[in-house]
Amino acid sequence: MRISRLLTLFPILVLAEQPDPGHVTAHRLNRAEYNNTVRDLLAIDFQPAADFPADDSGYGFDNIGDVLSLSPILMEKYLAAAEKIAKAAILPPPLPQPTMVRHGRGENRGSTKAPGLIVSHRFPIEGDYTFVSTLVYRPDPVRLNFSLDGHPYPAANVQDGADNWRTAEVHAHVSAGQHTLDAELIPDGPRAPDPDFESGKSDKPLRDPMVGNIEIRGPYHPVTPPPSESYRRVFTCSDPAGPHSLLCARVDLANLARRAYRRPVTSAEVDGLVRFVQMALDQGDSFDQGMQVALAAILVSPHFLFRIEEQPDPAKPSHDISQFELATRLSYFLWSSMPDEELFQLAAQQDLRKPQVRESQVRRMLADPKSKALVDNFAGQWLQLRNLDRIQPDPDRFPNFNDDLRRDMKRETELFFQSIIREDRSILDFIDAGYTFANARLAKFYGLPEVDSNQFQRVQLPPDSHRGGVITQAAILTASSFPNRTSPVLRGKWILENILNAPPPPPPPDVPNLDEKAVGSSASLRQQLEAHRTNPVCNACHASMDPLGFGLENFDAIGRWRTKDGNFPIDATGKLPNGKTFDGPEGLKQILLSDKSAFAKCLAEKLLTYALGRGLEDYDQPAIQSIVTQTAASEYRFSALVEAIVSSDPFQMAHALAPVQSGKGTNP
Repeated sequence: MRISRLLTLFPILVLAEQPDPGHVTAHRLNRAEYNNTVRDLLAIDFQPAADFPADDSGYGFDNIGDVLSLSPILMEKYLAAAEKIAKAAILPPPLPQPTMVRHGRGENRGSTKAPGLIVSHRFPIEGDYTFVSTLVYRPDPVRLNFSLDGHPYPAANVQDGADNWRTAEVHAHVSAGQHTLDAELIPDGPRAPDPDFESGKSDKPLRDPMVGNIEIRGPYHPVTPPPSESYRRVFTCSDPAGPHSLLCARVDLANLARRAYRRPVTSAEVDGLVRFVQMALDQGDSFDQGMQVALAAILVSPHFLFRIEEQPDPAKPSHDISQFELATRLSYFLWSSMPDEELFQLAAQQDLRKPQVRESQVRRMLADPKSKALVDNFAGQWLQLRNLDRIQPDPDRFPNFNDDLRRDMKRETELFFQSIIREDRSILDFIDAGYTFANARLAKFYGLPEVDSNQFQRVQLPPDSHRGGVITQAAILTASSFPNRTSPVLRGKWILENILNAPPPPPPPDVPNLDEKAVGSSASLRQQLEAHRTNPVCNACHASMDPLGFGLENFDAIGRWRTKDGNFPIDATGKLPNGKTFDGPEGLKQILLSDKSAFAKCLAEKLLTYALGRGLEDYDQPAIQSIVTQTAASEYRFSALVEAIVSSDPFQMAHALAPVQSGKGTNP
């Protein structure tokens, strides 16, 4: 046993009657948290962590402090990203050089109207542009009327060019952004003769003139754009001595560091950052370049890269975390990002622990669009949606499965989870609900009433749809199947792990595989598995897994409803070790809903693990039970579960040293 573990024995024995909030290791920002924090700190619109090494996972999540190590390779990535971010935030991009973009019929156009052409184009910067319209077919005398976003310009003269092609030029000053260009031909005299057709040399007359394409050339004399939002977030000072004085540098860097470190900063910390600016000026660099270096220093500081919680009194094992640490825990729990100014202000006023304030903030944060991070990062891992991207169903058996359908499956579950958050619905809807989300393609796949749009919409489920809740959604059913067939074992294991939080032990070695050739032909999959369970070594685990999976056998390996498995009718009945029986997905869901507290406890444990960034231990069980009780008292509403978690001792407090591990929380 390590010395640090031995040292914890005495305080734990002495304070056995006091709740132990547990110890959280200094938490390095994972890739999602890093991207989101940079976004909210500096309004950067790219993903700087896109090429970072994948984060390790523990206890089912990739935000666990104990496994988020910092390798030399990752440190190099942080240094490179900091330079890139600081440059993008402070130094304006170079003005673009003139280029030429051609929009023709059938490519990049909004619409055509013979003989004219309408195109939509995004202009990168404000400046002067030249529009050259090329006319094709008959050389009839015409004028070209040109308009930009409906604003007309004087008719352009048509000039003869090589090979009987003609052009017309228009010059305009255009602002940055998306604009619509309309080039319309107007007759300007009698039609030109067609000698070949009139003499009989050709049996086809020349086609009427039309605009073949529009070339956009420029920008010329580009206008320097106003400071970006990123620049404005760095330079907030308006000192009379000038925004580029060292006094302003101190104000700007103090504000940046406060937000980046997620706490008040000391004068010494700000002094160190200002020295970067002074050194740059001493070397002849610009003020902005000095601020760029100082910002990069902030972005590679351990106080930015890690969520570090102070230990105010080492002699006092358990303590309340600070208000700023509480704001940080709250924001990374619900947003996977840094606190906003409202949370910072409440922490500075020491108001964040007031129950009414905390509850109000939870509701505000769940209603904020940034709560989608819970869908992406919590639901994506709890429901194992991320695994769906790696699943490749057998194309011979499932020719209708493609990447579009895969995206639809995932989108359904994401929107469903998001609706429970936004509408503050009961968490029991995860097991069974009367609605889902679908577009035309997914509705057809499910056999639901016709949805006539490619856009996802809320759909009420008919009583005979066999759907409802995440268990019967195609994303879950596909992710818990093999490429060529269903797996009651995998599906039963998925329910045990993610609905009941009772994962089975790993399988013993040298267990024989099923005879895949026999499945669905000489024997049903169920018959094969029942024969497999005659082995006492296998039966111990399969007796709890297989019956749960059998309840979903009416869904094939990509989640379509079926009534036969090859040559055999589906038997979707199940009998649990406690003697309870059920039939099909409806019966299975009723079994799961018969013990609401079991699912509430499972979700509470999953969500608390994610919120704390550590595995749970035996000493966390009183807090878990209290969370479940509070959630049940509020009709299992999602916000009630979150509020109970953020008001719990493990979330509000910390232990100075890591307590002795019970063994329950070891990383699987």
